[in-house]
Amino acid sequence: MHIISEQGSERATSDSGKIISFQDRTHVSWQDVSREGYFNRVRTLDHTTGQWSEPVTLNTGVDNHARSVLAMDPDGFLHAILGGHATNVQWCRSVRPNDSSEWTTPRPVGVGTYPVFLSGPDGTLYLAMRGQGAERSDRGVDLFRLDPGGEWSAPYRIVQLADEYGEAYAAFHLQMDVAPNGELHAIIDFFEGENEVSRGVHQATCYTFSDDRGFTWKRADGTPVPPRARPEDLDILSRNTNPRQEKLPQPDIRNGGLVVDSSGSPFAFYFDHSVASGHCVMVSRGENGSLHKTPVNHYWESHYPHMRAVDCKTSIREDDMICALVTLTPFNHEWIDGKPSRAMRMRERDDECVIWLLSGDGGNTFEVTPFLEAGGSCNVPSVEQPRGANSIPSNRFPAVAYFDGSREYPGGGDYYDESRTVAETLAAGGFRANNVILKGL
Repeated sequence: MHIISEQGSERATSDSGKIISFQDRTHVSWQDVSREGYFNRVRTLDHTTGQWSEPVTLNTGVDNHARSVLAMDPDGFLHAILGGHATNVQWCRSVRPNDSSEWTTPRPVGVGTYPVFLSGPDGTLYLAMRGQGAERSDRGVDLFRLDPGGEWSAPYRIVQLADEYGEAYAAFHLQMDVAPNGELHAIIDFFEGENEVSRGVHQATCYTFSDDRGFTWKRADGTPVPPRARPEDLDILSRNTNPRQEKLPQPDIRNGGLVVDSSGSPFAFYFDHSVASGHCVMVSRGENGSLHKTPVNHYWESHYPHMRAVDCKTSIREDDMICALVTLTPFNHEWIDGKPSRAMRMRERDDECVIWLLSGDGGNTFEVTPFLEAGGSCNVPSVEQPRGANSIPSNRFPAVAYFDGSREYPGGGDYYDESRTVAETLAAGGFRANNVILKGL
């Protein structure tokens, strides 16, 4: 276990693409916080000496949502996307291959939130994120592309917010992976509402793929998907319009990640608490384009009968072992109508277990292996994933970055007062930094 930082923010390790291991080095990106603001940083472990480099600050984020993610191109150069929060997102590249000590000057790419970033086998960089237009109603998932030696493309809007939800809160979390032949596969969540309080009155999680580097998208059976698609244009894995159980609720439906094996087969995971508390499904694609759904939560519930899953992060090793890191929390009074409550996610807790769900036979069978038992905090774990030239060797599990301590927003409440600057907010109270921890190398 390595302590990366003692200044981690309350969302220090959110997002995928935080850990890149290549040859004899492992690079880790995270977000620190101080009374001066939020800082996206990176440092490197040299496996030959066992020494960590000093942290390098990539940029200052506008808030705790504006984090950084990493990818690696076929030449070994590190690339970083410095996220925004409905603000400008920037890109920079390491000056030397496999070296995080010096970076090019960040350049703007687009406007958005929650970036997902990876390199294709030909070195093309792909960035997908919740896009934000000039109008509040102009939101969805945007895909940007950077060809080797070229410039970032204009955004391609994969999915779009519906007109009837245009003035309300909307989220479009997604995960994306690339196959050896360059195909892109994505699982996309829709979380839309009628107003700021009535969030998530329409929810769905859907699958789509592209066989032309993201210029166009298709359903699993090859049916074309139009730009600015809605769930009915995609492969709908689950969808509902159920009444919400509380103000500012957690999603009933959310994706748990997606990976692609060496043969190009995608494996996606998602939760649907409206079916049953902690209900988790793996989705695979058949040769004829059919999608197969396999519930998997019974594997861990047989070992932990009094707990239910609330989170899942996926990865895949060089030997095609599917690795899903699953967070289990006590199934108790905190759940509302069998669904996770917002308070469960926001408070500091040490009663959760984290386990590996592993399959070495293409998802036909799984086994459960503990990662961390209850007794300590393992907040917002981020799992090491192939994000380009890097891979996870067959002799170990993916590394995991997480933070301990507080998940509460600075100053308490749901979010900081937007009339204050970041520095004023942090100085107002509720500030506490966390340890950022890397485990598994």
